[in-house]
Amino acid sequence: MTFSPYSLGRAPRTLPIWQTILDALGRPHPRQIAKTLGVGVRTVHRWNRAGQAPKAACLALFWLTRWGHSQVHCQATNDAILAAQIARNLTERCAHLEVQLAHVLALSEHGAANDPIPRGVYVSVR
Repeated sequence: MTFSPYSLGRAPRTLPIWQTILDALGRPHPRQIAKTLGVGVRTVHRWNRAGQAPKAACLALFWLTRWGHSQVHCQATNDAILAAQIARNLTERCAHLEVQLAHVLALSEHGAANDPIPRGVYVSVR
C-alpha cells in the first residue's frame, strides 16, 4: 500500500469563476490582489473588466476561500485516518512476524550450522 499525501491529483478539477472567488474573499481591492499574486494592479483591473483571470490566478486565490480551506481540512483528516490505519496494520504485521520468528527459533533447541537465524542474533523489541 502506498501513501502519497502530496500529488498533482489533489488539485481541484474545477474552480469557481473569478467573480465568485472575489466575492468569497470579500471583494478585496485590486491593489491587494495584485500584491498577493505578484502582478500589476492594471492586470487585476483588466481581469475584473473581463470577468475572468488566468487559471493560475484563480487557483492561487481559491485556496484562500472557504472552499479551499474546506478541501484542505477534509484531505488532512482523510490523510490522518489513512496514516493511522497504515500504522496499525504495520504494527499487527510486525507482531505476526515476531510470532512466526519465535516459532522458527523454537524448532530446534540445539542449533545447527544451517539454522535460519543464528542463536543470539534475534532480540525482541517488545
